[in-house]
Amino acid sequence: MNLTKLIAAVGFSALLMSTVVMVDSGDQAVVYRFGAVDRSLSAGLGFRAPWPIESHQIVDVSEVRRAEPGRVRMLTGDTNLVDLDLVIQYNVADPVVYQVGLAEAKSTLTSVVLSVTKDMVGTMTVDTLLTTGRTELQRGAEAAAQALLDEYGAGLRVDAVEVREITPPPAVLEAFKDVSSARGDRETLALAAEAYASKRLPQVRGEATQTVESAKAFSAERGAQSAGDVVRFQSLLAAKRKSPASTRSQLWLETARRVGEVVQVEPLRSRTEIRLQADR
Repeated sequence: MNLTKLIAAVGFSALLMSTVVMVDSGDQAVVYRFGAVDRSLSAGLGFRAPWPIESHQIVDVSEVRRAEPGRVRMLTGDTNLVDLDLVIQYNVADPVVYQVGLAEAKSTLTSVVLSVTKDMVGTMTVDTLLTTGRTELQRGAEAAAQALLDEYGAGLRVDAVEVREITPPPAVLEAFKDVSSARGDRETLALAAEAYASKRLPQVRGEATQTVESAKAFSAERGAQSAGDVVRFQSLLAAKRKSPASTRSQLWLETARRVGEVVQVEPLRSRTEIRLQADR
């Protein structure tokens, strides 16, 4: 009789203990009643009905989980191939949805992230991906994957999609290196041309300014000389009208002096006097 009571007491104690649910910090307990989700318990001490009426499942909602799909080959927007190595970090956002939602939540998450990443890579050029486009790709993949997971009811939160490495396929790696080398040579030549232009342009501008100023000075000089010639010819015209013979003699002397002729002054004076007498 005493043994029966002892066994009953032990059984009752065990049954009572099974109704106590201890939930650690960072965890939540999902309580099932007759196999269906009834409620969730936060961190601390909780209670549930004994099995088989109720049962519970502890879900870690603070753990940052990882998924690594490995290298995946994708086609870029300019029809080039690249190999991407992704690392996905996520956690459980809703433990109830996580427990009753997708059967293979992790594989679904991986498939969703790869799908949205392929879509984004298909809109970007290989140069952008290999240089400045990695951050844009990561952020875009995080947002798009989270939207699809919420639509599917996965109960997961995507913390980060990290593009660990982007490389061309081994078969075309040498071609990519040649293209990169040619691009570097082009940029070097462009920089050299810009440096030469920045050095040469001030010199050319200075020479052009000097030429223009010289032309202006020459123009002013020729203008003044022409004005002087006009005044001189006007004076000669007035003198010729007053004394034609004397004017002709003066012009003849100047012309002879310019061409280097040797002028005999005395015969010229005699000839001039004869002409003057003839004019009179």
